[in-house]
Amino acid sequence: MFDDKAQLHTLEGVAAATIILLVIIYAIDATSLTPLTSTSSNVHIEKELEFMGQDILNTLDYSEPGYGSKLKEDITNWNGSSYIWNGSAYIDIYKNTPPLNNTLTSIFIQTLIKRGIAHNVELTFIDNSSFLPVTKSMIYNGDPSNNAVIVSRKLVLQNRVSKNVNDDRGKDEDSISKEKEIITDIDPSTDFYNIVEVKIVLWRM
Repeated sequence: MFDDKAQLHTLEGVAAATIILLVIIYAIDATSLTPLTSTSSNVHIEKELEFMGQDILNTLDYSEPGYGSKLKEDITNWNGSSYIWNGSAYIDIYKNTPPLNNTLTSIFIQTLIKRGIAHNVELTFIDNSSFLPVTKSMIYNGDPSNNAVIVSRKLVLQNRVSKNVNDDRGKDEDSISKEKEIITDIDPSTDFYNIVEVKIVLWRM
């Protein structure tokens, strides 16, 4: 005896399977991968940020023999304040002082800001009284995400780069106000001045 409704049940099963398959495909396409998802594309973004940050440090720390680099000049001319990007300039977080404008921030504006990349800059150097490392924030734009990338570079500052150049800090030794210096000389008896680690933290906003 043949069941006349068998074909109808078969068509209903095929239709149901097709609908379920379409729902699964739509759900996969509609699901976006967030920056916090550990995926191959996210790893690629992290590597891209790492290379970009390292290129910035390499470019700024380059100098002709006998001369200090732009990175050293920016670090040693820093007044100790912490700055934040307000959408148009790097302004002091706590004080009404002129915006921070140096080679480092100029490159940040041309590269990181235009690409929507958040960034912090921290400086670690040796304190001349305790001889322990001290970390201070130069640029602070918030707490980094879990997938933030950190690049760093150590700078050895000297009192004398060569006979024709005053010092690594781009300043005349006699004109320096000791009270205003943030990074101080830890060994006045030698040409060694201090060592500074410049750390840049990068992440996608």
